[in-house]
Amino acid sequence: MVKQIESLGRGLRVLGILEGGGAYSLTDLAQRTELPKSTLLRMLETLRTGGFARRRRTDGHWQASLSRFNGGDPRSDILADTVAPVLDELCGKIAWPSDVGIYDKGGIRVLESSRRLSPFVVNRDVVARHIHVLPSAMGRAILAWSSPARLDEILAELSHNSARPESMARDRAAVQALIDETRARGYATRQYGYFVTAPSEAKVMAMAVPVMVFGEPIAAINVVWIGTAMSEEDFARLHLSRLRDAASSIAVKMGDGTR
Repeated sequence: MVKQIESLGRGLRVLGILEGGGAYSLTDLAQRTELPKSTLLRMLETLRTGGFARRRRTDGHWQASLSRFNGGDPRSDILADTVAPVLDELCGKIAWPSDVGIYDKGGIRVLESSRRLSPFVVNRDVVARHIHVLPSAMGRAILAWSSPARLDEILAELSHNSARPESMARDRAAVQALIDETRARGYATRQYGYFVTAPSEAKVMAMAVPVMVFGEPIAAINVVWIGTAMSEEDFARLHLSRLRDAASSIAVKMGDGTR
């Protein structure tokens, strides 16, 4: 019988947890793996150096390297590292939290968030979830500004999704009407009453704009707020220009000098 390498097995177990999705604190991972934190930290740093894991700037949590999800696109980790200081700055200006997300295999994956920095507590667990595309502000922003070819690809993928929130994908006329409305408004909004993890989140509102790099939305950035605090119109009047500036700043940092 061939002797196994126990340390490699433990490392693969850690990687398996990360690649299951979500982001974890060192304490969370220690509880899940029953490994000492010192050992676990060495494993995580080894995985990070090898391009298998990354540590989020906003909360220090660990997750799998994003390029291992987003079709192998190496820009995903670069994008995540780029957006963190932009989100910090935006939150410092408007106080309400923001997320940056990408389209990934039929959902929106949050790269970074300022929810833990904001004085307003708005469902901080959402950053560990895949978010539906059609009812979410970030999903709608990506759809509305995608090229026709990219839009066809996304809708084809969503049309096979049995989740009720994505059922509109099979009605191209309804999707086009949503896209036309979004583009005319100049930003995307969240479907009223939509929530990801808890019914109380249905009171949350969001607006989002795309991060355009060379004519294609590589991500979307949103701002979320409690609907009872401010109307959409008032919120847009106060904060939309700063949201757009943040999207443009990310685009420039990602190499699109036309911004």
